[in-house]
Amino acid sequence: MYVYIGKIVTIENKLDKNTAAMAAALTYMGSGRYNWGEDDGLIDYNWSVSHHGFELSIPDDMITFNLVFGVAGSIKEDKWFGPFDNTQDICWHYHGHQNNWKVYPCGSQ
Repeated sequence: MYVYIGKIVTIENKLDKNTAAMAAALTYMGSGRYNWGEDDGLIDYNWSVSHHGFELSIPDDMITFNLVFGVAGSIKEDKWFGPFDNTQDICWHYHGHQNNWKVYPCGSQ
């Protein structure tokens, strides 16, 4: 039996049809375009095609973390948020389409 210890970042992908949303939890804060893939500060990474949500797992030993959000093939820069205290599960929501999208905490808009 698997017992999960840690917090969850839930991402709701409500982008237009066939649009891929990506998110990563990181130990550092950046800006601009993120180089999607493995790096030394990566905690977790995931993605989905529109109207399918996904999750990031944050281990309990991570005191704080940062988030970066992107859309595959978008002309817009990735969006960075943080730092967050790792004290509770959180939720983020994508809305829009490939080149005009926003991401915000669930329930804030």
